[in-house]
Amino acid sequence: MMPATARSPRWSSAIAIGIAASVVAIVCQQAIRTAWQVRSLPERVMEWLLLFVPVDLFERGLRQFGTDAKDIALAGTLVSMAILLVVVGALTVRATSSGWLALLVGLGLWLFAMLVVMPVTGAGLFATGLLVSPVLTGASYLFVFGGYAAVLALGAGVVSRLERARGSQPQGSTSQDRRTLLAGLAGMLATVAAYGVARAAAGSGGVVQSSLPLASPPTSIPTPTEAATATPVLAIGGSAGAATPTATAVPPASPSPTATVAGFPTPPPARALARDQEGSLTAAGRPAGSLAPAITSNRDFYIVTKNAVADPVVDANAWRLIIDGEVEHPVQVDYATLRALNAVEITKTLECISNLTAGCAMASFGCDLISTAVWRGARLSDVLNLAGGLRSNVVAVVFLAMDEFSSALPREVVLDPEALIVYEMNGQVLPREHGYPARLLIPGRYGMKNPKWLAGIRALDQPFVDWYQQRGWTQDGIVKTMSRIDVPADGASLESGPQRVAGIAYAGDRGIRGVEVSADGGTTWQPTSLLEPAPGRDAMVRFEATFQMADTPLTLVVRATDGAGVVQPDDFGLPAPDGGWGQDSIQVVPA
Repeated sequence: MMPATARSPRWSSAIAIGIAASVVAIVCQQAIRTAWQVRSLPERVMEWLLLFVPVDLFERGLRQFGTDAKDIALAGTLVSMAILLVVVGALTVRATSSGWLALLVGLGLWLFAMLVVMPVTGAGLFATGLLVSPVLTGASYLFVFGGYAAVLALGAGVVSRLERARGSQPQGSTSQDRRTLLAGLAGMLATVAAYGVARAAAGSGGVVQSSLPLASPPTSIPTPTEAATATPVLAIGGSAGAATPTATAVPPASPSPTATVAGFPTPPPARALARDQEGSLTAAGRPAGSLAPAITSNRDFYIVTKNAVADPVVDANAWRLIIDGEVEHPVQVDYATLRALNAVEITKTLECISNLTAGCAMASFGCDLISTAVWRGARLSDVLNLAGGLRSNVVAVVFLAMDEFSSALPREVVLDPEALIVYEMNGQVLPREHGYPARLLIPGRYGMKNPKWLAGIRALDQPFVDWYQQRGWTQDGIVKTMSRIDVPADGASLESGPQRVAGIAYAGDRGIRGVEVSADGGTTWQPTSLLEPAPGRDAMVRFEATFQMADTPLTLVVRATDGAGVVQPDDFGLPAPDGGWGQDSIQVVPA
């Protein structure tokens, strides 16, 4: 190894500078993620790498490590990036004490991120493929790598002067030190400037300012002095299996008692969630052994998000829904126009494709990634009509979300009269964790086909591989029949004699024809009674029955028959890739 010169600090010093610069870069990434919702490079790269993990291997990892597998993957990606930055930084400092080289390295890393990482991960060159401002994303990453380069330059200059003062390096001209420190200061100024540009771009929530014309609503738009809920509402309901939904006028819901934006109610802060590298799977709030309510409160409604750090926080004033592609005249729709359309109210159940239908103890969320709410919004067909409607050659309609999630659906599904873009949930403005200001609702499909934080609709004349399909999951997302025993709790001690068994059943928009329970492990079956009619075409039902508790342990099993007469299968399957199946069972013991 060649001896260190006045232009080359020792390896120990170079590595220390690289570590400091790497820490600054990681902290800056966390700062932009928290402040402006710009996804960090580890998140983006990790999500891209998951494309290459076979579904069966992913399932085995979850079985072996549980949610720790996700934490390991996120930590591994973050540590790998940190090590890479340390190595690049140390080599840069060792190559020369010139701070200008450090600035060039920082610029090179930024260009690599914008020209390679962003396109590979689906964001396009310089983030132009995102539904947030490319200026915000570009300036944010420049802030990260500018801070990294500034630390390298300043560190190299300071270490060089210190080593010369201690005599560990030959004495020489200090002009090089001055130039190095000057480069560091220039890097700091560039970093501050990038921060200022990003902050200015984030002032509108980072939403792209589209050049498309703003859609004109067919009715007058509510103003701040008008009630935001003045539009007549149609309620769609009726029992399962009804030929057509009935529509009746209902009183408008009261606005949420929260602050308002431009006359419209705004939701409270999002619920705090426990997240990992794949986001969060938060079960519906239901105490063990209690029957799920017919309508789930917003507070207890299950939450699924793919976002590992934070979900989008969208300003309704700046929000725009871009409708383009194979439509007659592409437009953008603002929040006021969306709410000015004829409002429709439906009761609908949502179920995550990751929900278990049997073996509920296998995961923390178990069989509780399912909830029902009363939703309010505009028909998707009415929204598409603002752009002149779909052209005859449309094959797929893609829905794009603020968090880069995508969902593709065929034309006929999109035009279903119960396909809605909703902005209220259970009489209150849509909560942030459920997609404020607007989300999609599609009948008969798992939650994966109902994206939150909706920002774009693109009609295509060819098939489209959406976010879940890229990861090997189903293209259709059609809900499979499920049923669940809520009462009694698994392992409950019961007195001999008649006992109550109750729970829920759901089969998407096929409806439920009947539910049966068995008290002998599935050998014999008895019918149950529904506690109330199905509140909508695509809503779960609640059932109950009585069984005789014996002096020995019993295995209770439940199965449902959907509206087409298909009985729920008794074998077991994990959710990947097209939804789980199997009959839920519990054990009860004599008191």
